Amino acid sequence: MTVTSWGMVTMARWTAILKAAGIRATTQRLRVLDVLAAHPLPISAQRIHTVLQDSGENVGLTTVYRTLSSMAEVGLIHVFTHAGESVYRLCGPARHHHLVCRVCGLVAERQEEDIVDGFRAEEVYGVCAACEKR
Repeated sequence: MTVTSWGMVTMARWTAILKAAGIRATTQRLRVLDVLAAHPLPISAQRIHTVLQDSGENVGLTTVYRTLSSMAEVGLIHVFTHAGESVYRLCGPARHHHLVCRVCGLVAERQEEDIVDGFRAEEVYGVCAACEKR
C-alpha cells in the first residue's frame, strides 16, 4: 500500500501530464494542480479557491470547479465525500483503489487488485492507524 505524494512537480511536468490527458494547460489549471499536490489529504474546491486567492492568484471559484471536473473526468484526480462535502485528490496513474479514513480523510492508494466474486473495490472506508490510536 502506498500514499501517493506528488511533491514538487515542475510546470513543464504538469503541462505534459495535462497534455497527455487531453487537457489544455492553462496557468489556472497548473495552479490548481500545485494546490492539490501540496495537500496530502483530499481538499475541497472552496479551500483550493481560498488558497489560490490568498497566494494572489485571480482565479474564480467556477473556474476551480470546472478544472476539477475536467481532471476528474480523465482520471487525474479522484473525488471523495468527506463530512458531506466533495473533496479532491491527485491520483497515481496505475489502476488502484482507495482506502479512506472516515475520521481524518486520509487516502491511501492500494495497487493490488482485490476482486471478490467478480467485484472490484474502488473505495474502502475505515479508520487509519493514527486515528485508531486516538
